Amino acid sequence: MRKIVSLFSLLLICLVFTSCVDYVQSVSFKNGKYHMYYKVTLSKLLFAMADEDPEEIFKDFDEDEIGELPPNTSIKPVNTELEVGAEFTFEIDPKTTDETEKSFLPTVAGKKCFIPFLLGQNDSISDSVGSDSEGEKFAAAILSSAKCRILLSKNLIPEIETAYFEGKGGQNFSIPVFDYGEANCLEIPFIILTQKGMYRTDRVIIIKK
Repeated sequence: MRKIVSLFSLLLICLVFTSCVDYVQSVSFKNGKYHMYYKVTLSKLLFAMADEDPEEIFKDFDEDEIGELPPNTSIKPVNTELEVGAEFTFEIDPKTTDETEKSFLPTVAGKKCFIPFLLGQNDSISDSVGSDSEGEKFAAAILSSAKCRILLSKNLIPEIETAYFEGKGGQNFSIPVFDYGEANCLEIPFIILTQKGMYRTDRVIIIKK
């Protein structure tokens, strides 16, 4: 998992300077297996304004580079007029004994459900925003408006009472949940990923109704 997490960390660094990363994570359950989907893309327009080529980030990233992902992982490039990136999809049997596969699976303890959050699992993302300088206040404002999304199929969790990141001293960070019809959508501001000293962001905790 470290290779794909490292890629997302690189994209997050780009975000700090350009606010041009879009991240989507989806979990569903069909035909007795978990179906995982991840998409990460960069804005071509903003990179062009900075005279940079976003395609360079993905040029050498292929199936030979993802040995720590499940073996049935499929990679599909995303290259439109507006964005460039990649989609990652794979299926996992809930009875798997493979440790790599198990690290991607939701776990349930009573009414609590723990969803691994891939983008929040890299320890190198630390408290990089928080200074009183005007520049860093502006960066914080940009990060607070940028979001990543986790889509949870209702066949996995029909109704969600609340979702949050665990925080120190019981000061949890509440994650908004929106009804997308056949799925619930959790919207997570990127700025929370810079506050690892305060919140545990490697997983989302969901309380089921």
